[in-house]
Amino acid sequence: MAQRHRSTIESLHQESRDLVASLEGKLAWIENHGSKEECAQAIEELDALEASYRFHQAMLSHQLEKEVVRHNEYLGINLNDSTRGAASLVALSRRRSPDGFRSYLVKCRILAEDTPYLAERFALGELTESQAMAILGPLRDVNAEQRQEFDRLFSQNPDMFESQGTKQISETVQCFTLKYASDEQCKKTKKAEEGRYVKFRRGENCIHISGRLPVIAGTAMQMHLRQESFRIVKSGDSRTREQIKADLLTTYMLAGQPEKMPLKLNVGLIMTDKTLFVGEREPAYLEGYGFVPSQFARELVAGDSIDTAQNFQDLEGPPLEDYIKRLETFPELQRIYTAPGDTELVAMDSKSRVFPDGLRRFVRIRDRHCRTPFCNGLVDEIDHVVQHYLGGPTDVENAAGRCPSCNKAKESPGWVEVVALKGPHAIRISPLTTLSYVSKAPPATGAVHRTFPQLMHQSKWVQGFKHSLQQDSPRCGPDP
Repeated sequence: MAQRHRSTIESLHQESRDLVASLEGKLAWIENHGSKEECAQAIEELDALEASYRFHQAMLSHQLEKEVVRHNEYLGINLNDSTRGAASLVALSRRRSPDGFRSYLVKCRILAEDTPYLAERFALGELTESQAMAILGPLRDVNAEQRQEFDRLFSQNPDMFESQGTKQISETVQCFTLKYASDEQCKKTKKAEEGRYVKFRRGENCIHISGRLPVIAGTAMQMHLRQESFRIVKSGDSRTREQIKADLLTTYMLAGQPEKMPLKLNVGLIMTDKTLFVGEREPAYLEGYGFVPSQFARELVAGDSIDTAQNFQDLEGPPLEDYIKRLETFPELQRIYTAPGDTELVAMDSKSRVFPDGLRRFVRIRDRHCRTPFCNGLVDEIDHVVQHYLGGPTDVENAAGRCPSCNKAKESPGWVEVVALKGPHAIRISPLTTLSYVSKAPPATGAVHRTFPQLMHQSKWVQGFKHSLQQDSPRCGPDP
């Protein structure tokens, strides 16, 4: 048995060595003499190849876990935790710390048993390991039937995560799962507020501050410091934005206790009217944080808590009368409308060279994250897709939210961007002549855009399908 096992492993290693040797031969010339385009394309292909191997690691990890469970049950040990030992074995095999590998095995279990289409995309190298894990993480909060429903939704929208970073991917999946786990998540959010704290730790020539704030207070503080630091830097201040944030924070804390603190905190909350007034379970989006449960959002707007023992789905008829009264007297409800029957935000425009404040805020709400593919950065700057000096207008269609680093990167020679579609807002980005990506703004509500036929012919999976058909089709006429 041991000899057969050793033979199998040696055979696997030999096949891998042969493949690597062949690959290294093809890459050797590119590594020393390749153009920018050839190097970038080779890097992309290697990333897809690595993803395929990571998929097999995930499947092997799942099989290892099942064998550990069988072994524990056979010996009659660890009956209260039949998977004990599996995470440590996988971690040792991957030469990693065991921290987080129990969670990893849960994700592998979901991948193998509940999400066949996701597994297929992962196996083909169309999703990296980090992207696949970002999808699987939020799916732990729902049951197997709901995971399968999500997998079907993904199969019907194969470009669902195209060009998205891992944070955007997690937000997209969470938007789906919150519809089923809304009330439980609302309770967890409230419970987390009880764990708020601030700690000070002595460091080398400094003091380290760490803490935990409630969602609303923390998000409002974060957004305020980001916006204020950006404004102060633009005014010519020589400090870095991080230094300004630190100075602002300590200034507010050391200002004493005047009747009114010199700080106004605002939060942006995006939700449908049905979620607000009727008790629909569509999650709301908290600007600067991400999706929050619908009930938590209603309580935030209402300015009061709804007893968690009595949730909206438990109520008969319309919401509580006092809740409606509070909403009717709410002083500032800013409304941003969508197109009729759609999830795309209605456009705005401007004739100014500089984006006005209202338009800047609209673009930040629409884009949520930096529009450069796979970037997880938040929107700090509003950028012209087609540069203004090249004739690009200052309107919402030619605007894109960017982090400072990506805003500078797009000015590189040969980097070309154009607006591909107005709704959903889509940008075609070509950093090199041989590479092209599509960046779509997320839907205002829901996890996916409606099907837009004009985008279908541009999607990578359609292009790949056409290419495979062309290769497999019988040739007509004599060979040249």
